[in-house]
Amino acid sequence: MSHDTKKKQKYLLRNLFRPKDSSVKEDTRISLASLKKLATTKEQKDILKLIERETIPSVKAAWIDYFLEKTKPHKYKNSN
Repeated sequence: MSHDTKKKQKYLLRNLFRPKDSSVKEDTRISLASLKKLATTKEQKDILKLIERETIPSVKAAWIDYFLEKTKPHKYKNSN
């Protein structure tokens, strides 16, 4: 195998395991001030503190998802 063939094969294998970039880029930044308006319980405020301190973007995004789950209004079933 020539050097160029090995190089191409290595490049193809490396890209096989990388996530694909979407062609549409959207702004998914969330304002902490907006989240603070939603926080009504002590648990939600504690989660916000964790979000503010977090430096790893993927972990911060996970905390934001968790916060949003905790602030979702619960639908109650009608007992009739």
